[in-house]
Amino acid sequence: MTKKLALVVIAVLLLGPMFALVGVGLLMNPAATADCTVPGGSVEVGEVPDELDVETRSGERFTLNHDQLTHAATIIETGSGIEGVGRPGIKVALMAALTESTLRQLANTSAYPESADYPNDGDGSDNDSLGLFQMRPQSGWGSVEDLMDPTYQASAFYGGPDGPNHGSPRGLVDIPGWEQMDPAEAAQAVEVSAYPDRYRDYDPVAETILDALSASGGPTVEPAGRAVTAAAPAERGSSGVVFPLPEDTWVATSPFGPRTHPITGEQTMHTGSDFAAPDGTPILAAADGSVTVAEYSDASGGIVVIEHTIDGSTVATAYIHSWADGIHVTVGDQVSAGQHIADVGSSGMSTGPHLHFEVREGGADGDHVDPAAWLNSHDAAGLPEAETGAPDGDEGCVTEDGATPGGEPDPIEGDPSRMVDDPTSDGQITARLLHLHDQTLGRYPQTSWACWSPRPGQSSEHPLGRACDIAFGNAIGQYPTPSQLEAGWEVTNWMKDNAEALGVEYLIWQGQIWSLSRDDEGWRDYGGGGMHDPDNVTGGHFDHLHVTVAE
Repeated sequence: MTKKLALVVIAVLLLGPMFALVGVGLLMNPAATADCTVPGGSVEVGEVPDELDVETRSGERFTLNHDQLTHAATIIETGSGIEGVGRPGIKVALMAALTESTLRQLANTSAYPESADYPNDGDGSDNDSLGLFQMRPQSGWGSVEDLMDPTYQASAFYGGPDGPNHGSPRGLVDIPGWEQMDPAEAAQAVEVSAYPDRYRDYDPVAETILDALSASGGPTVEPAGRAVTAAAPAERGSSGVVFPLPEDTWVATSPFGPRTHPITGEQTMHTGSDFAAPDGTPILAAADGSVTVAEYSDASGGIVVIEHTIDGSTVATAYIHSWADGIHVTVGDQVSAGQHIADVGSSGMSTGPHLHFEVREGGADGDHVDPAAWLNSHDAAGLPEAETGAPDGDEGCVTEDGATPGGEPDPIEGDPSRMVDDPTSDGQITARLLHLHDQTLGRYPQTSWACWSPRPGQSSEHPLGRACDIAFGNAIGQYPTPSQLEAGWEVTNWMKDNAEALGVEYLIWQGQIWSLSRDDEGWRDYGGGGMHDPDNVTGGHFDHLHVTVAE
């Protein structure tokens, strides 16, 4: 099977020397399809208010009227009826419509005089754009009649297999990995606007609309088939405790207990539980209480701490990694269980958008305890609880061949520069590279690899059989989820720590490069090597790790 697939790989490689080379090679490993997505849900719309005061991220304040909020309700209801959209996708759509039209169904009489014959909220003048999302008939979004219908526009924006355009132009659901994108990036991916930075300014406005129009102030969800679930925000467990994120917006990624730090590579005590969720997802107070900390710094990021009295005992909960504008409470505020206190972010020492949630017995300066066990004990979740023991100790994970992840690699046998068959293609690689491949894959079997490739027109070690590209469950062109990013850092740091034994010459990962010959300089910014765009997800190696071994 590998030989046949390699013929296809080579043909595609000749057509796309960067993206196709990496992407097709990695698809040969089934691990590339590992699932770690953020499930969707639905939002039930309640009564639409006559007006709503809102504020953008940049501080602009304005009032949305009933017509604008009715259009927002249409966007919410349409997204709730499409599988896989959920609250995160609805938020993206609201940000796009706010940016493009301020939630107004605009005609465009200069381009299409007949557009004034349909119900509208005014006359726009941007090229031949129409409606809430300023879609253009000439770009294939639909006819004038279609685009003057708010429900059609919302359906077209979301797209998907049942969307009106069947993937061309692409709607949100048609974009691979949109769930892991920043909401503004996801909106830009659909709109393909000349001004992509505008969407992020409306992030807090979209959240305000969702909170105001939701029937219960938060999402109502449909079953997503996930192994671990949180209680719905409106339903309190014993002692009034609720899960700190809306149901069906999160994935549990890193539990409480000893672990290898995903950034430093050091063995540390993880004092909380991590839940990956889209940037901007509302963070909810776990119980009634008083805010004792609400602050942000560039070094530590955003943190909110709330002290509670539960069953006669004092306990504090902490919510970490919000952006500066994602903290919605101040010290001294009295909050209620389920109240929207902050937004998910990725500030401070973070590998991607997630909530780091802590529970401290005795108050803010008390002892850290396992948040999963605490939530479970109060009927607010059904999470796996932390296990004792060091993550890489004798009782840690052991692979089929008996190797414990991490640890020192076995020595290489024979001449390391001899050429051998590449297990990922029909080419050949050095014995040193095969040794690195086998040692790493034996310890980290969920990695996917692409090594030899011809790379015409490039100065590369791949055709010399001295380089491999490695992914961690994400598709090439797609940013890894927080758990995939953590796995990537674990593998990268293991290779770096054992560079001499493995013969590693240099590593490129997450826009940075490290080389053994310049180890004293640590990780340096990667400039693309004269071949790649370092700001691109693939060119900057944000979606895969590149490793080159010595000659």
